[in-house]
Amino acid sequence: MRKIIVYIATSADGYIARPDGNVDWLNSPRFAGDYGMRAFYRSIDTILWGRKTYDVALEFQKQGIKGAAFDSRVKNYIFSHHPASSAAPTVVFVTDARDAREGYLDDGWGGAHRILSR
Repeated sequence: MRKIIVYIATSADGYIARPDGNVDWLNSPRFAGDYGMRAFYRSIDTILWGRKTYDVALEFQKQGIKGAAFDSRVKNYIFSHHPASSAAPTVVFVTDARDAREGYLDDGWGGAHRILSR
């Protein structure tokens, strides 16, 4: 059976983004270490994205923010009822979650909108 791992950064009040969608709090001063993220990332082969997060990542890429590109070493699936007219080359848009169950997913992780809609 495939395993889906939920790995989300949340603020103390339980939110991932500000009401306007901003996630600038994620870039606040960091403590030593990476909180296990490197080891975790090496253990997955798939990332499930929601459309809002995909759009934020594209904006970060336009701004030249380091690490914002979609990693071609993992499968990137964007779940949306409204796929982009042209997608980044390393992503696949999924409009029906049943399609994902048909064999897309190995061990992966995904965001809150995907989890909450299950």
